[in-house]
Amino acid sequence: MISSIFEEGRFVRQIFPLVLLLAIAAVLVPGSARPAATAGTPLTAAVGQGDSFSITLKDAAGHAVTQLDPGAYTITVTDYSTLHNFHLFGPGGVDQTTAVDGTGTVTWDVTVSDGVYTYRCDAHPTQMKHTFRVGPAPPATPKLSGKVGPGNTISLKKGSAIVKALSAGTYKVTVRDVSTKDNFHLLGPGVSKKTAVRGKRTITWKLRFKAGKYTYRSDAHKKLKRTFKVITPPVP
Repeated sequence: MISSIFEEGRFVRQIFPLVLLLAIAAVLVPGSARPAATAGTPLTAAVGQGDSFSITLKDAAGHAVTQLDPGAYTITVTDYSTLHNFHLFGPGGVDQTTAVDGTGTVTWDVTVSDGVYTYRCDAHPTQMKHTFRVGPAPPATPKLSGKVGPGNTISLKKGSAIVKALSAGTYKVTVRDVSTKDNFHLLGPGVSKKTAVRGKRTITWKLRFKAGKYTYRSDAHKKLKRTFKVITPPVP
């Protein structure tokens, strides 16, 4: 029995150094080491330098960030003031902030996806606020131009052509009312927008047109009117 214990003890003493050497070798062999985390594209942010109402986010070239590609970024944030903070938030659960009553430099690793992101000072959210877009910009909103006056005239155009039919969707409609006797009243499914009869103004509306019939007219002279239709394009 004593011989068995001795033999087992000697075996343990012999095998332990071998296990230790194998563990050290695994650490030293390059192929077995864990790769270092890859840093994202660098950006720099700053807020409140000299207690000023300034807040910036810049790329490596020092240009203000207005658009980024989706992906990983490493943002170095310097908060100079106990009056302000730097708060970044947007799609994908991105929500990083420094403390209003603190100062210092921090580094954030963030991954951004398509959409609009905001960075601001929470203590002054209207004065110190900017946005940037990640990914391509959405398609431009189609434009229409409406006009009433001078004289007995009213029109709605897309480019230089009178609108007779439109595809359903969102449009930016700019109306020039140059008459004090008529107004421009656009109405149809989900839309009723107008200018004043006795006033002159230029106004822009962002409107969503649904399938159906639309009319634009003068409320003072209802025979002064035109119509157009909105259709839903077939699904390809």
